[in-house]
Amino acid sequence: MSPYQTWQATPSITLEDDLLNTRDRLKQIGLSLFARHGYEATTLAQIASAAGIKKPSIYNHFDSKAALFLELSRDADDDMIALIDASLAEMADAPFEQRLRHLLQQCATFAYREHQGVFYKRFLLFPPHDLVAEAEAITEQGESRIDRRLLAFVQAGHRAGALRETLADDHFIAAFYCIIDGLLSETFMYERPELERRFEGVWSVFWTGVKAG
Repeated sequence: MSPYQTWQATPSITLEDDLLNTRDRLKQIGLSLFARHGYEATTLAQIASAAGIKKPSIYNHFDSKAALFLELSRDADDDMIALIDASLAEMADAPFEQRLRHLLQQCATFAYREHQGVFYKRFLLFPPHDLVAEAEAITEQGESRIDRRLLAFVQAGHRAGALRETLADDHFIAAFYCIIDGLLSETFMYERPELERRFEGVWSVFWTGVKAG
């Protein structure tokens, strides 16, 4: 095949493709800078410079820095939901104890995803002062989606006889959140090996408290 034929076979990049690529690049850069410096200390000028475009060009993709931040927040929330769904699907045929342990581990290690993990922790624990209401709305919507999954999960555990009969569904869900929130917070203080060691202790106590018999 001649060089000309090879060139002809390569799909051309349309303006729409280029805009989508720029939008994705802005999100990746914004995620990195927000995670590293926080919302207040990150400017659109910095994001534009890192993307190799002029600041006004950002407005072709996002109305404001707040709009970019909130979209990244929704993305992070969606990714946490996707992680939960993936864990439940992957371990669907495993005993309930293994399914629960895997789910807790996956949620806890979400914080270690490069850039996104730190961003998620910042968004969840320290939302920007000017965006508290919007951030809380995203968090509440995310929790509602997680609640539905956890409710179905704990009810399946009861049907399988894996959980003690007196364990209330809402108590299980509350304890699950406390463990995840606590482990996410501890990632600010401990390196991963220490967090994994602490997880083993947390898991031992939690499973002893919820298991049947």
